[in-house]
Amino acid sequence: MKRKVLAILMAAAMTMTIMAGCGGAAPSETKDPGTQPQTGADAASGEKTGQEEKTTFKIAVVLHPLTKDEDFNNKEIYKKAEEATGVHIEWIPIASSDAEDKVNIMLASDLPDAFLGLIGENQIANNMDSFADLAADDVLKNYAPHVYSDYETIPGGLDLVTWPDGSIRSLMTGRQTSYENDAMGIMFMNKEWLDKAGKEIPKTTEEFMDVLRAFRDGDMNGNGDPADEIPFEPSQSDWCSKIMNAANPWGIAGTDSGDEEAYKMVKDGKVVGTVNTDEFRSFLEFSHQMIEEGLLDMEAFSQTSEQYHAKLNEGVVGCYYTWTPNGDMSDAAAANYVPVGEIRAEDGPGYKKTGAQDKFAANRTGFTITSACKDVPKLLEWWDYMSSTTELKYISRFGPKGEAWDVDENGQVFEKLPDSLTDDFTIENYKYTYGMVDYGPLIRKDENAEVLEDIAWTSWYRIECVKEVHDFCIPVEDQIPIRFVDPAKTSERAFMETELFSYIKNFTATSILEGIDDAAWEAHLKQLDAMQYGAWLQWYQDFLDQKF
Repeated sequence: MKRKVLAILMAAAMTMTIMAGCGGAAPSETKDPGTQPQTGADAASGEKTGQEEKTTFKIAVVLHPLTKDEDFNNKEIYKKAEEATGVHIEWIPIASSDAEDKVNIMLASDLPDAFLGLIGENQIANNMDSFADLAADDVLKNYAPHVYSDYETIPGGLDLVTWPDGSIRSLMTGRQTSYENDAMGIMFMNKEWLDKAGKEIPKTTEEFMDVLRAFRDGDMNGNGDPADEIPFEPSQSDWCSKIMNAANPWGIAGTDSGDEEAYKMVKDGKVVGTVNTDEFRSFLEFSHQMIEEGLLDMEAFSQTSEQYHAKLNEGVVGCYYTWTPNGDMSDAAAANYVPVGEIRAEDGPGYKKTGAQDKFAANRTGFTITSACKDVPKLLEWWDYMSSTTELKYISRFGPKGEAWDVDENGQVFEKLPDSLTDDFTIENYKYTYGMVDYGPLIRKDENAEVLEDIAWTSWYRIECVKEVHDFCIPVEDQIPIRFVDPAKTSERAFMETELFSYIKNFTATSILEGIDDAAWEAHLKQLDAMQYGAWLQWYQDFLDQKF
């Protein structure tokens, strides 16, 4: 945490910069993005380029594993934004697997001008002075009028990004709503292997185990090696393939893909624990049995994202969780996989699917400008330019118009497949290479692209797969509401979560890999108490009851 003196000085410097850009006062009307003069004599670094002076900012950005180009300035949206606003970005790409440690180091010692796709609510709450207040002096309203207008038109409006003290420390990225995002990772199973084994898609955990045994014993890929098949391949290195998905048959599910989202659930207006229940223990014991029988990959907890995706492309995996297989392998290989719907555990209360019905899909902390930025208005103008039209938003999302998206004669955006796709360059590779997908400016619900089967089959297919499990996702009435809380309360929760989450994740992995007995389970329950699991659940109950 920065010292108060430093925070005061930096806040004063930022205020002076804003006032300089406003001629001593906030303008009474908004101005066209890209036309505002550079503010502050020593405001972000500037360089002369021909007749224009460009302003350079450093932005730390999440590097998605599916991109094939790590130079973000090759993306069309940033070329257009630089030409229109005179803002040049020096990108600092950070792989999602390294993000937490590297971002925390930056927050403590070496702030960039902004973060894109890397900051969470807890990091803002614990480092509030490290982020510019975009509500101060109406800087957001005056220098990002398109962003401001978007926020005013959606349910929740500016309250979605406003902290209890009235400050705004972040801007939203991604789509306001997204049906295909409701279900998170879906299990897909190799239909060719099922047919070879004479099996149907399983509906119960016992049937699931039976199918996996057939995958293990049948040399399913036909290469003459009966021991190289991996019947079931979850992976902690992949955002939507995490192990807690496998607890869904026992009625344990989070609203999002992170394991920690499933450590609590809301039932009849009460926040209840999940990792202290008989159902959680049954899930652990079932998973350990899969380990003992060679049905679940023992490297699920240790492999890198690269190792995980290499296995998927080697033709040795029977079933796994993903968005769609087309983003992981060639279309020919993906065609062998079919979605798996409800799988019930006989000793469980009923199947629940990781995900949330009709959930707000945008990332409320997607883009953050830091207190190190010397020209907040100029950087806001850059972001506002990309937010100024629906077409620019989609160039940011998917890349050039006419490739992965286009607009029909009625002005409706629709998704399509580029001609440049290959087995080694899938549609998901394309989107993350040429666009930012969910790391671009907010796309309102009324701007959502239409998805047509004959034009954008992959996206259409994802929606069709979600339909099979959507009814099992967490309903609206059992979801934690969306709002920021006082940083002190967020810090209180985050303090508990650091050790609590680490403990639960380690306990889960150890129990699955090595097994669990009565003594270990009792010790686990006592450790949860020592780790303030009950207090953590109560925090969410008080939040739900609006006690703070």
